[in-house]
Amino acid sequence: MKKFLSLTIVALFFAFAGHATLDPISMPSTTICMGYSTYAMDSSGLGTWSSSDVSVVTVGTGASITTGVTPVSPGTATITYTLGSSSVTIDVTVNPSPAAISGAGAMCAGSSITLTDATTGGTWSSYSTYYATVGASTGVVTGVHTGMVTIGYTAGGCEVTTTVTVSASSATVDSILGVGTTCVGSSTTLTDGISGGVWTTSDATVATVSGGVVTGVAAGIATIEYTVTGSCGSATASRVVSVLSGTSAGTISGASSVNIGYSIGLSETVSGGRWSSSDPSIATITSWGSVTGVSAGTVTISYSVTACGATTVATYTVVVLPFTGISGHVTFGTTTTTADVKVWLINYNPTSHMLTAVDSTVVFCSAGTSVYYQFLTEPTDSYRIKAAILDTIGTGGGTGFMPTYHTSNFYWHDATVVYHVSSTADVNKDIAMDYGTVTSGPGFIAGDVTTGANRGTSATAPAVGLHIYVINSAGALVQDTYTDAAGHYSFGSLPLGTYTIFPEALQYITTALTSVTLTAGSPSVSGGNFVKHTISLTITPATTGINNVTSNASTVVAFPNPTSGKLNIQWNENTTEKATVSVTDVAGRVVYSTTLTMEQGAGTHQIDLSNMSDGLYILNIKSASINYNNKVEIAK
Repeated sequence: MKKFLSLTIVALFFAFAGHATLDPISMPSTTICMGYSTYAMDSSGLGTWSSSDVSVVTVGTGASITTGVTPVSPGTATITYTLGSSSVTIDVTVNPSPAAISGAGAMCAGSSITLTDATTGGTWSSYSTYYATVGASTGVVTGVHTGMVTIGYTAGGCEVTTTVTVSASSATVDSILGVGTTCVGSSTTLTDGISGGVWTTSDATVATVSGGVVTGVAAGIATIEYTVTGSCGSATASRVVSVLSGTSAGTISGASSVNIGYSIGLSETVSGGRWSSSDPSIATITSWGSVTGVSAGTVTISYSVTACGATTVATYTVVVLPFTGISGHVTFGTTTTTADVKVWLINYNPTSHMLTAVDSTVVFCSAGTSVYYQFLTEPTDSYRIKAAILDTIGTGGGTGFMPTYHTSNFYWHDATVVYHVSSTADVNKDIAMDYGTVTSGPGFIAGDVTTGANRGTSATAPAVGLHIYVINSAGALVQDTYTDAAGHYSFGSLPLGTYTIFPEALQYITTALTSVTLTAGSPSVSGGNFVKHTISLTITPATTGINNVTSNASTVVAFPNPTSGKLNIQWNENTTEKATVSVTDVAGRVVYSTTLTMEQGAGTHQIDLSNMSDGLYILNIKSASINYNNKVEIAK
């Protein structure tokens, strides 16, 4: 009984397999071109493949999920996949490929060729239009860049290709090398780095040339040319050759005078000679005839030619004019500096009270402690000379080298005046650059500068872009800055001590704000204000004076100011007490608040304002014994 059941199950299995439903045959495309094979696939199992017309399409033999499909001739055939007693089919169409492309396979960039195909109705295409383009219907190929490109022609869904080489539009040639002087009956050899060219002469009665060997025939000048010709054009280099009947140095021509520090160019009628100066301490000359004045005096410039067994010399006199301008050095102490430095000549008119920059020059200091400047042939007048490193002009460097007048003054009114006469020289007018020191401390000084007189306004207006310095009690510059669009300025991170605030503007006489004192109890000054008077051309402290932020018996300071975001609150308390800390913007909106316990004695707590935008804020700290208000600048 069990044996009968097993046989029945096996029989049913084979009966089911023989009548299974097969997957459809899949192909990349049922249309293929002559010359291009493809494949067919059925994932039902290991079946067999066949073609209804092997004269059109052949398939592989043997049981397989996939089979290769090879076109034999144009037409249509049916491919069958058989597994057991089931089968599926797919029709395949073989299209003829276009005829082979005809036409030239090489061309020049910028030119065109025409390709043709005997199969009509197709479309042309370029595999890379960078190298060449082709008309879709015309087959006209235009070269664009040097290289190789594949051009295709598609008809009936099938494509044939050809390769076209695009060459450069012209040949290349190097400069001709060799001595450009020879004698009658003698020779000189010229060379060119590009081979395969042809040598020619402009006048065979003066010189002949063969393979680059130039032979002198008669005294004179001939132009020797070397031409390289390629498939797309030619290129020519030339060289003038002087043929001498004897030794001749020719004639020198050019300017006869030069200023100290400047150059002139001299030329000669004979090539191949050598330049020299009778006194390089007065003037130097290069191998190509450029004369540079070094010091006042007269120098003889010589041009010597050695040829035909002898040497001859042509001479020329050059006068180096004495320096009648203003010159000196901008010095940086012991600090090595690399920067562009601008130097101005400034004229002051005491009648109109006008300061005018009448001349300027930019000199480059390359890793040095000083750089030389000069002004030539300036008219008779009195001058102030100012220097600044270009990167810091108008930006307020904070610290580092600051704009400075000769000899070492930041204020134009105190600058050393140069009384210059046009026929004489003013040298060694050095400018020792003032330097702002790097400081660290809790001190902060700020203020506003306004102007309104003679401006036709009923209210004052901000003085924008005014240069302001802070000077310590030793008279040394500490920092500089410029007023912003609101006429506001500020200095932060100052050590406790006494300072002078000094605005500086061309044409204006300044009265400094002195004795600005920062102490542990009063570390900030928030009202260092000035008025810029446009009629009297003066800048004076505002009559309202300054406002010192004071504390009670218990003291508190906040630093650094300006801050990049981390602000330290430091106190000295008589008793432990709680305090509220708030920060408001200029519109009075609270943007930060917290509370902290200030223990008796000295202590420090840091708050984080780094998420706030750059700008000015008001810091308020309140407790039973403290009412602290101060402007805080955030500058990230």
